[in-house]
Amino acid sequence: MDLAARARAGDLDPVYILASDHPVLIERAVTAVRDAAVPPAMRGFNYDVVEGKATASRITSAAQTLPMMAARRMVLVRDLAPMAADELARLVAYLDDPSPSTVLVMLTSKLDKRLKLYATANKKGWLHVLEAPRNPVQWIRAEAADKDVRIAADAVQRLADAVGNDLSRLALTLEQLAIYAGDRPVTVDDVEDLVADTREHSVFELTDAIGEGRLAAALAAVASLTEQRQSAVGVVTMMARHLRQLALIHAARARGLGKSETYQLVGAPPFIVDKLGAQARRYAPAGLARAQDLLALADRSLKGMPNEPGGVHDAPDGMSGPAQKTLGRQLGERLVLERLVTQLVGLAARPAETRR
Repeated sequence: MDLAARARAGDLDPVYILASDHPVLIERAVTAVRDAAVPPAMRGFNYDVVEGKATASRITSAAQTLPMMAARRMVLVRDLAPMAADELARLVAYLDDPSPSTVLVMLTSKLDKRLKLYATANKKGWLHVLEAPRNPVQWIRAEAADKDVRIAADAVQRLADAVGNDLSRLALTLEQLAIYAGDRPVTVDDVEDLVADTREHSVFELTDAIGEGRLAAALAAVASLTEQRQSAVGVVTMMARHLRQLALIHAARARGLGKSETYQLVGAPPFIVDKLGAQARRYAPAGLARAQDLLALADRSLKGMPNEPGGVHDAPDGMSGPAQKTLGRQLGERLVLERLVTQLVGLAARPAETRR
C-alpha cells in the first residue's frame, strides 16, 4: 500500500519527509495526509504551513504545539533545502521523540541521504522519494480509471509516447482529453488532435542510458536530440566526458581511494558519483578505452575530416566525413550517433536489455 492509500485508510506516521521531481505526486501525498489528519473545519486552528527559509526551532515549536479542540494537528514545511546541514541535524532530536498529536510533513527539493536528518528518517520509514514510473502507461490507465475517463488502449500508448513521464502534464492532458471527447471514449485521433509531441530527451538521459546499457532508451534519446537540432559534436563531447568519468571510477577503485578522494578525482557531486559507480560496473576498463577510440572516430566524421586509412580513426562505410555530406547533415549526424551508441552499449559487459 502506498503512502496516500495508507493515509486514506487512517494509518498516519508522526513524520513524513517527501521528495520528488513531480509536483503532482507531492501534492497528492500532502492532500491525502492532510485530509486524514485534520478535517476541513478544524484547519484554521490546526494546520500550519512553514514557508521560506525555516529553522529547526521554528519547525519543532510548531510541531510541539498542542491541537485545539481536535485530536491532531498538521504542520507542513514547504522546503527543507534552503536550511544548512547543521540546522537540519537539529531536527533529528524531534524525530527521536515526535509529538503524538502532530503530523509533521516536510518537503525537500534537494535530497542528500547522507545527511543525518534524511538518514534517520529513512531508517524509521518516514522518508518517501516519490518517483514516476519509467513507462507511464499503467499510471495513465490508473489515472483514467480514478477520473472515470474512458480511453482506448492505443490512445493511452500514444499519450505516453507524446508526453513521456511528466505526470503533472499527463494528469492535466487527460482531463483536457476527457472534455474534448465528451461522452465517448478518448481515441488515438483525439490525442493526435489535442496533444503536441513535446517530450524532449536531454543529453544526460542519453549518457545515463549508455552507462546503464539500455540501448533502446539511448537510441530514442538520439532521435529526440537530432530532432531538436542539438549539436551532434556537443553530444559526442558529453558522451566522452561521461565515459571518462566511468574510467576514473575504475582508476579510483584500482588505487583503493576512499569516497571523498573518489569524488574529488571524478569531479562530480557525491550523488552523481554514486550513480556513476553503479554504471562503471557494466564496463571493463578495456571496453572504456575502446570507447574513447570510437568517440574520436565519430568526432572526426561529424567534423567532416577525412579517414586515416588503416589507423584507429579509419571510419567504416557511412561514417566518413564525405559520406555524411552525401546523406545530408541531419540524417548523417543521426546515423553517426546511432552507430556510435550501438557500439558503446555493445561494449557493456552486462547490457540492461539482456540482464535476467
